[in-house]
Amino acid sequence: MLYQAFENVAPYIENINTIRKFVQENEGASVDEVIEKIESHIKNDNGTIVTDFRILLNEIRKMINTEL
Repeated sequence: MLYQAFENVAPYIENINTIRKFVQENEGASVDEVIEKIESHIKNDNGTIVTDFRILLNEIRKMINTEL
């Protein structure tokens, strides 16, 4: 799910290499773990990287809601 979410939002991501690295490092993690890590980045980072993580998080949540 994480990789698919990344592919969906990649055109809107400014820091593509940073987000791609995050996706690669967390590909096998559970959705809850990924959300927790993204929320940590949003809380602790600043600038456009925060926006990029928010975009990714919103897409993951959208995908979760679509599955329900």
